[in-house]
Amino acid sequence: MKFIRLRLTNIGAYHGSYDFDLRTDSNQQNVVLFGGKNGAGKTTILESVKLALFGPLAYGYKSESVPYFDKIHSKLNKIAKKHQEQRFQIILDLEIIEDFQKNYYTLLRSWSPTKSSLKEDFTVLRNRVELSNLEREYFQNKLRENTPPQLMDLCLFDGEKISQVISDEVLSDYLRESAKVMFNLDLFENLELDLQSYLKQENIQNTLTTDQQEIVDLSSRHESLQTRKDKYLSEIHQLEQELENNQALHKELIKNYETYGGLLKEQREALLRELNELELNRKTMMESTRETLSSLLPFALVNSQLLEIQKQMQNEIKNELVENVDELFKPDGFQYIINQLQEKGSISLNDSNAVTQLRDELVSFLSDQLPAPIHRASFEQRTEIQSMLVQLMDFDAKSLKENFKRNTELIKRSQKIRKKLSDNDETSELHELLQNISTAQSSITMIDHNLAQKKIIQLDLEREITEVAQKLAAAKEKQIRNKKNENIFAISSRVVDVSKQFRKIQLTKKLQEVEMEAVKMLRQLFRKELFVVRVWIHPETFQLRLYDSLNEEILKDSLSAGEKQILLLSTMWAMAKSSNRRLPFVFDTLLGRLDQTHKKSIIQHFIPKCGEQVIILSTDSEVDEEHYQLILPIVAKNYLLDYSTSDSTVHVHDQYFQFSR
Repeated sequence: MKFIRLRLTNIGAYHGSYDFDLRTDSNQQNVVLFGGKNGAGKTTILESVKLALFGPLAYGYKSESVPYFDKIHSKLNKIAKKHQEQRFQIILDLEIIEDFQKNYYTLLRSWSPTKSSLKEDFTVLRNRVELSNLEREYFQNKLRENTPPQLMDLCLFDGEKISQVISDEVLSDYLRESAKVMFNLDLFENLELDLQSYLKQENIQNTLTTDQQEIVDLSSRHESLQTRKDKYLSEIHQLEQELENNQALHKELIKNYETYGGLLKEQREALLRELNELELNRKTMMESTRETLSSLLPFALVNSQLLEIQKQMQNEIKNELVENVDELFKPDGFQYIINQLQEKGSISLNDSNAVTQLRDELVSFLSDQLPAPIHRASFEQRTEIQSMLVQLMDFDAKSLKENFKRNTELIKRSQKIRKKLSDNDETSELHELLQNISTAQSSITMIDHNLAQKKIIQLDLEREITEVAQKLAAAKEKQIRNKKNENIFAISSRVVDVSKQFRKIQLTKKLQEVEMEAVKMLRQLFRKELFVVRVWIHPETFQLRLYDSLNEEILKDSLSAGEKQILLLSTMWAMAKSSNRRLPFVFDTLLGRLDQTHKKSIIQHFIPKCGEQVIILSTDSEVDEEHYQLILPIVAKNYLLDYSTSDSTVHVHDQYFQFSR
């Protein structure tokens, strides 16, 4: 399908008749560029195309109902309604290849006011010949089958919608629905549902044998279990995404908290432990210093006097000895010793005066060699002096000075820690960050718990699915052996099984193509060379993963908003390319969230590969003068939509803002 021409009469902000030539020159100049400020009527172009193609289905209505006409009434030009004008219409010319031949269709959808509501007329011309009612119905049905509204939605890229898909983490669901429509798998899914519904009809049920009824019941049970399993897989994937997001948020909050001086519980406890150790070390050191000051320092100052006292005490020991000799050896006792020596013949001394004189001379001799006693210290006192002198030998005055210096450093360090703790406890911003960290951690714990529970349920479901599948296979094998496989039940069952198998094989094959094409595009669009070397999409959950050159996963949360948008665009482009469909691409506010580098990549590498026709609706802030010059070589048509408040209508110019002149 390719759009040729769009004509509007009194639609939206367009008062009067407007004619837009949408033809492009294949892949050489495949862009039709609409420029305009916000509110100039760009979105009306998109809605008009869908409305011309699908009518009620464009808004999700199956037929022309009151809600549908209420919706249409709000889309009609207010001035035209006020002046009671009768022409409100959209005419879309398009080119469709049918049976290898180009056919040109004109779709004319018009509305005329009635007393109570609106009346809609729909006319279709093929190669300028109006189709009959039957032919028109056939055309509409074929259009809805080949290009359903959901498929057109996938080709109409709204920047706001893309951002919402990424930010709301519904990428997997979006890819699942896109794959169904893009690869026509929804047709087979609907066929399976129709056949299963058919088999459940009462007239069919009444003809079933017991074995066939068992197959129906087992098939229904298997389908129900599979649906539940898919639901849990989807929920598990969402929880895993939430877990990744919360873990990233938790990490970011901790980083911010630490950047602004905040302390985590573990860090605060570590600082308190350090503070206690500092205080304990300082207390121990200062107690030792005080003890040294009170016990050793006074004696260290009189160390030389202590040495003299020690010497004096040593001499006084001899005085004590002499006194003891004098006390011990009384005259009678000394005489007794002399007598003993005489008896033994060792000496001969009979004069008692001589003995006394000998004793006195001996004592006098000993006394003359010693100084006069001063202290008369006891043994304990002499021991204390000796111990003190030994301690003074190890006394280092410099160590006392170092202790005082070290004490000052420890006090400063303690004060610093105390201030950090105080600031942390008193800063409201840090309190808020700490609460956010606690909330994120609680969320992580809760998600982990929910994830574990759902995985247990998933495993139980998989086990039950396996059991039911085995019973179902056995029942079908029994049916085949009974040779009752040619009735409507057997045929329908076989068709359902073949359809499911086909969908599975086709989806796996197509997703592999999508993965390869998406990688090619991403490597061109991402500014980091070889940033992504592999894309993987799970065929059941549609969870998308990215891998770098080291085969390590690249977390999607690590991508910028612009890179996430490029990821979605590349994946959807890869799906469209793999589907081999001839579809136009329409982009509304495509470049709004991209930086300069990525804008250039999109313009130079992405848009030229989007097929024969690309319609871009943009403001001058998205495609500015620099980017306009880049896109100009592939632009087939320029339009500037300028809404005038003076006459409340849109003025159309064949240029793109002022700088295109």
